[in-house]
Amino acid sequence: MKPIVRPDMRIRVNPWITGGILILVLCVMQSSAFAVTCDIEDARNNLRRAASEADFEAAKDYARRASGSLDDAAMSAKDYDCRAAFMEFYAAALYANWARHASSPQEFFDSLNRAIRAFNCGLEALQSWARKVKE
Repeated sequence: MKPIVRPDMRIRVNPWITGGILILVLCVMQSSAFAVTCDIEDARNNLRRAASEADFEAAKDYARRASGSLDDAAMSAKDYDCRAAFMEFYAAALYANWARHASSPQEFFDSLNRAIRAFNCGLEALQSWARKVKE
């Protein structure tokens, strides 16, 4: 049975309220995209610092920071339903965590290199997802 809508029952929408809601939604989406960008930049900087740090303990501290940033980037990718980027950033966070707990410099660099490779794959997945969404 089809509902009957009389002309006097139509919803009247105030254009100012509609415009305000639209601006609010756009601001929230823009800030979410900014948060993803910040997580990725933090992760990139911390991975770079961990790889170039001469002191083993300081490098492990940068790996710890990178692990946290990569976890945040993974959750942000999951929020946007980009599963491939989520998996890669999550794997990168796991490898960075392994580097953080490494007992030798060789073990540290092996884990850190895996983290960097997974991070780069996550970036590629995020870029291809963005291209697909844009179309």
